[in-house]
Amino acid sequence: MSDPNEPQEPPAVGSVGEEAAKLFGALADLARQQGADLGGGLGGLADQAASLAQDVNSHIATGSAECRYCPVCRVVHAVRETSPEVRTHLLTAASSFLQAAAGLLETVPPADQGAPQRGPEVERIDLDDAGDDTTDGPW
Repeated sequence: MSDPNEPQEPPAVGSVGEEAAKLFGALADLARQQGADLGGGLGGLADQAASLAQDVNSHIATGSAECRYCPVCRVVHAVRETSPEVRTHLLTAASSFLQAAAGLLETVPPADQGAPQRGPEVERIDLDDAGDDTTDGPW
């Protein structure tokens, strides 16, 4: 038997995939244990988030003196004044932009498959070589 006061080595850490699988397994076990109460908790959380968003919305871009100079309040005011069609178009454009950015970030090449190696950016020209005078000009 080992001494309980003796320090023990921690379990070995696996690869990123193995550790992610362990984490997802632990979260799945926790969800199974707490599954019955999860729906009610999420519903309450959603209600609180909606009421908080409503409270924040009533305090942004109120038209007070400080809101006239705040860039966030100016943007909120401009969005409130636009038509629903323009808002829909802006939301669609923002969504498309974010999807394009996410796609761009997913396609970053690995470091070993980057651009081909280029030669030096500057060509060294030796100007002190006096033995090669092929021109008769002043230069």
